Amino acid sequence: MMTTDQNLTTAANRYSYISLAVGLVGLAVGVIGAFTGSLERFFQAYLVAFIFWLGLSLGSLAFLMIHFLTGSRWGLTVRRVNEAAASTLWLMAGLFIPLLFNLKRLYLWARPEVVQANPVLQMKSVYLNVPFFTGRAVFYFATWILLAFIINRLSARWVKSGEPAVKERLQGLGAFGLIVYTVTMSFASIDWLMSLQPFWSSTAYGLIIIFGQLLSSLSFAILILNVVPGLGLGRNWNLRTTPIPFKDLGALLLTFVMSWAYVAYFQFLIIWAGNIPGEVSWYLDRIQGGWLTVAILVAVLLFVLPFVVLISMKVRNNLRLLAWLGALIVLVSFVNVYWLVIPAFHPGQFSLSWLDILLPIGMGGLWIADFLFTLKMRPALREAEQTSLIPETGHESAVS
Repeated sequence: MMTTDQNLTTAANRYSYISLAVGLVGLAVGVIGAFTGSLERFFQAYLVAFIFWLGLSLGSLAFLMIHFLTGSRWGLTVRRVNEAAASTLWLMAGLFIPLLFNLKRLYLWARPEVVQANPVLQMKSVYLNVPFFTGRAVFYFATWILLAFIINRLSARWVKSGEPAVKERLQGLGAFGLIVYTVTMSFASIDWLMSLQPFWSSTAYGLIIIFGQLLSSLSFAILILNVVPGLGLGRNWNLRTTPIPFKDLGALLLTFVMSWAYVAYFQFLIIWAGNIPGEVSWYLDRIQGGWLTVAILVAVLLFVLPFVVLISMKVRNNLRLLAWLGALIVLVSFVNVYWLVIPAFHPGQFSLSWLDILLPIGMGGLWIADFLFTLKMRPALREAEQTSLIPETGHESAVS
């Protein structure tokens, strides 16, 4: 009988090559379409795809740091998934390079003729200029990749040796890394997303993006746990009952659903109540000409439905139902990124291009291939950690 890790290696070898092929073909077709159609629309769709897949990588890195900081048992269930997802940051750094060479197609502040004609942009050019923008991006990625590398390396060492000193280093790095992640991602969200409309600003915007990343990455991890049963244990164990750490994933998912909705709603409420034209216009661009339907869809499927469903303890205790909900949240998270980005270029007029679908699939193929290749190489949990996840017979509810 093959163990879970042997099954994982076999499946990862097969599907990583399929994903790689899908990714290369998708991006190649997208590039051909861009040169025969509109380069501007290509990079708009490319930015949406990049922000979405980067969110899965960074959210996973954040969960790794939360797990090691708190010593949570629920973190053991998704640790290998998070480690593999965080390791894709080097790929995302490479995929960011095409954007650096096409900033003028995306950002008004990157066009000298526009800046010269606008006093506000001239004032903001101290921060919003191409060299400084590029330098900050390099710093962000160098920081994130270094954090992921050190944490994954220490984690593998902890699995192998079980030295308390290693665990303490992981705990300290988790505390430091969460602060660094929050600060760098807040600035990155300003650079890459908010500055698409440089005359608008919000102090809550970075937090909304961060909660969105945490929500989508947790949903993705839960989905993978269901696709590869026993992965959280790192061995061939039939998940006939639901251990408490797996139940905690449902409660955690509900927490981040509410956190994302809370910050997003109060940003809207404060701006709408203030009724300042320069601030309200950002929302007007996203609720007119068909965009309101997308906004309602995101609100219902990313908050209302998950909230109502996750209130039920029966759902929170069922990994299969959580996986279906997780798949929905991941999909709608992409729609949310689309709603944040595309109206900046097509305000008040709904716009959907075939590139908006093809490029996320192409980039996702590369991301999934890298994720699967790394996942099979991540070490299984330590024996003590595995044992802590096994439920006592008769004390937990069955998974249907």
